[in-house]
Amino acid sequence: MSKTVIINRSLSEPELSEISLLAENGAKVFGVTGNNLPEYAHRIVLNPEGKKSINYETMAEVLRFGDLPVGDETLADLFRIDTTSVWHYHKFRVYFAVRNLMYFLKPIQQEFSTFDDHIWFVSSEAKPLLKLYPEVDYRFSTVKSNDKFNLGNLISYLVLVKYRFLTYMFSSDKKPEYLLYLTEKYSNVLDKSTLTVHKGHHILEYLISELDNRFALLTEVLMPKPKGKSDYSFSWKQYQTSWNHRPKIFVEGFLITGWLKGSVHKSAHIAMEKMLLAYPKVSSEELSTVHQLTLEVFRSLHKSTGFFLYRYFAARNYFKSSGIKAVIAADENSPLTKSLLDAARFCGIKIIGLQHGTMHDLHPAYLYTPLDAGNHVMPDLTLTWGKYWEQFLIEKGNYPVGSVVSAGQIRTDIIPVLLKAEQQKSDAAFRIVFASQPQRDPELRYQAAFDVFKAAGNIPDARLIVKLHPREFADAGYYSSIAAEAGCINYSFDLTSDLYQLIASCDVLITCFSTVGTETVYFHKPLIILDHLRQDIMGYAAEGVAFQATDADSLTRILSGILDGTLQIDRVKVDAFIDKYAFLIDGKVAERCIKAITLASSC
Repeated sequence: MSKTVIINRSLSEPELSEISLLAENGAKVFGVTGNNLPEYAHRIVLNPEGKKSINYETMAEVLRFGDLPVGDETLADLFRIDTTSVWHYHKFRVYFAVRNLMYFLKPIQQEFSTFDDHIWFVSSEAKPLLKLYPEVDYRFSTVKSNDKFNLGNLISYLVLVKYRFLTYMFSSDKKPEYLLYLTEKYSNVLDKSTLTVHKGHHILEYLISELDNRFALLTEVLMPKPKGKSDYSFSWKQYQTSWNHRPKIFVEGFLITGWLKGSVHKSAHIAMEKMLLAYPKVSSEELSTVHQLTLEVFRSLHKSTGFFLYRYFAARNYFKSSGIKAVIAADENSPLTKSLLDAARFCGIKIIGLQHGTMHDLHPAYLYTPLDAGNHVMPDLTLTWGKYWEQFLIEKGNYPVGSVVSAGQIRTDIIPVLLKAEQQKSDAAFRIVFASQPQRDPELRYQAAFDVFKAAGNIPDARLIVKLHPREFADAGYYSSIAAEAGCINYSFDLTSDLYQLIASCDVLITCFSTVGTETVYFHKPLIILDHLRQDIMGYAAEGVAFQATDADSLTRILSGILDGTLQIDRVKVDAFIDKYAFLIDGKVAERCIKAITLASSC
């Protein structure tokens, strides 16, 4: 029987030669993705509607995964240690991994009834498929990475950690009533009084500046990656023991203390043994294809499970006699943060989450099941930007009624001051801001950038300003190469300005589905969403506060209409949107957050 070759990655020259030889001997060659597919390969294409369907189907299946019955308990319960739910540490990451695997697997399943005599040239991310389809001959890439070892960053980090540990050990035993957790990575923010740029936290800075002496900051610096691109960013501020006059408590201190403590090691070891015994129990159940993939991806994250459990037990050791009333955090559902919050909850401390980004039907960090609510997986209180987000968490996220309160978006506290200052300026240039995103679909990420550069290049009187997402700080070369392909030269990167400063000064902003879109509306600025899949995930088009583009041509037409004045924002709809999504933009959001935090922890 002749072979069937499926290509889903870029190929090396020896691989191309091998496939050519297979084709000469009668093999049928199919290509899904890849930069250098052979000309004779038959394309298997997943259209936008197909991707959209997979997005929602996968989300539904991943949410159900935690509720699957395994014996007389659910899967989430099987992977629970006291107040920590290991499944929920990985749910976000698992969803995107499984979704991307289904982008490959679904069209292949539709094309072939069996995978016998198949050879699949796939990336290492496809390894979870090994157990599902052992009959396939997998060819993973053997090309070694040329990424350099980040020796300088690692040395800098180790010196910093030693200092932070010693400082923690010899710091005062005085305990605050409230802790605000954050990772110390500084970006440019605006001072509310002077509008000068200084280094601070891009989400929490205006809250930190309003905290009184009942509060302290629980901070850590994330370790740089040993090799390749790393978002590690050193700052001398990381050595300081206070931030805006609020004392810091270094997480590194109690993590290392926990490492030196035998009881923490023993607890983490016992917990990991429980995890190892749990995987086979799930494997013995009848699982759908998506659930089998979910299990394999979940199992592949076992090493990181050990790290999060160690953080949990080390943090429990710190919190057990702290006297703290509440721990507050943005990004409260990420595993790094959640492992600490779960430890605080075990010690009877209230957990308060701060909305840090937009939510939607495909956002796994904010979608839970009624069983999750019964197990108190969510924070005791979540402060949202506005009534819409409050209702979303209750109705779609299954957050308990009464556990969500609208307070407004902290970052908007600068807007009244900033808009007043910008009214006194004038700039003749037509300024387009593109707020990039590290989209997990590489094809959509590329297409979005290409279309923006193509459209901007069609409007020579305009100036395109590319504001890279913080996680893309080192990707200017990637975007520059796409700009060259699109023939765009009227662009520049802005790596230093505060985002709000850019929004206030621009004539139009383009994004795909970023929180930046919501924030642009707050400024009464024209917003364009580039929505290739026509999903309108954030509802900007449906709300009438954004123009929707689906390709370079439609984007060019919209930009031209805004430039010549034939397209204008609907101020009535914009005002209604602000009322619905942002509560109030009055410069007093931080004040309301502090009031809600202290009230909740006293109950």
